[in-house]
Amino acid sequence: MDTRVQKHFDEDSRRFDGIYSENKSGYQTFIDTRIRGVVMERLRLTRALAPAASDFSLLDVGCGSGRYGIALARLGAGRALGLDFAPRMIALARAGAEEAGVTAKCEFQVGDFLSFKTSERFDLVLAMGYFDYIREPAPHLEGMLAACAGHLLASFPKRWEWRVPIRRARFAFSGSYVRFYDRGEVERLARAAGLGAEQSYLLDFGRDYVLVARPGPRT
Repeated sequence: MDTRVQKHFDEDSRRFDGIYSENKSGYQTFIDTRIRGVVMERLRLTRALAPAASDFSLLDVGCGSGRYGIALARLGAGRALGLDFAPRMIALARAGAEEAGVTAKCEFQVGDFLSFKTSERFDLVLAMGYFDYIREPAPHLEGMLAACAGHLLASFPKRWEWRVPIRRARFAFSGSYVRFYDRGEVERLARAAGLGAEQSYLLDFGRDYVLVARPGPRT
């Protein structure tokens, strides 16, 4: 766990959650749409690719303020488990689930994913906006695939993209950490984690690549 990243998101939890809000100034709406629009686009993509069956299970790694789990619980997920190492993010997630009336379906835990132990396997595993802040991504991706019984969706920010200098400067100023990927690196991570070419593909999502994978049965 990178404590600098944890501190950044703990302190910035309300501003980050505000990206999803419709009640904000015109200036903030412009910034969130132009600079951070991918945040909402990833949520729309996840809704579109979520299992059609009712009562599916969801693991959201780096869940932040729980927007994915809450949205998918309202769409039919029977169980949504969110994990994040920023306590204030988890507090927002729990409050949001209560406000949305889905507390019976949602569970949010403070914790580090590599320390998270479970024998449960989930129909959908998410890692949206997670690999941006991971120094050694391979064990994280491998652990997510081990917990996946259906599909995995994970985003990876592009190395060569016009917003990269802005993000680098912002995180350097805050004393935190952020990293970027080229397409080949994401593909190599997927292969090293055991995903065959027929089990996964990459979506070019503007600022990010989104890995869509179906790992299949694991022995």
